[in-house]
Amino acid sequence: MQYPPQVQTLIDAVNALPGIAGCFCGPKPLENVEVDQLSLPGEFGDLPQAIIRRTDGGRKDEVMIQVEVIFDRSAEAWLSLEFLAWWVRDWGRSGHDIQMRPMSLPPKAGVIQLGRMLKFFIEYFLIDDGDSYEKTLGVAAEMGESIADSHRMYAECFANPVEFTGDVENM
Repeated sequence: MQYPPQVQTLIDAVNALPGIAGCFCGPKPLENVEVDQLSLPGEFGDLPQAIIRRTDGGRKDEVMIQVEVIFDRSAEAWLSLEFLAWWVRDWGRSGHDIQMRPMSLPPKAGVIQLGRMLKFFIEYFLIDDGDSYEKTLGVAAEMGESIADSHRMYAECFANPVEFTGDVENM
């Protein structure tokens, strides 16, 4: 699939992290999403339920940049998951309307799915009142550049991670 360069920057930054099996990204207009649609099958199940319910549907001109991240089952993937969780938290603390959440399908749907359905969404919410998605594309590029810069800055941490000791009270 051909992405705009700004979106490709974001996808490339996520794919550069170790243990990434797949990354997909796109804008999703939320303005016409209504609360009663959230129980519908398909793509409605992938929407951020709590946020849409809190605003009683999508807001006027609201767009969500949804980055779907699928990790392999390696120790490196765990490090990338931890890194992205920190990065999203850090961006949120600096005033960005961003979140990261897990998503999965049912454990069984005809066949057993449990063990292969977990993925994560990084979701950025903004108001973009233009038809060109110029603001949305700018945010996507900024996200990609920030992830890539942070990955470079913390390369030593990826190369020399600490071991989990089981001490959950001091995390």
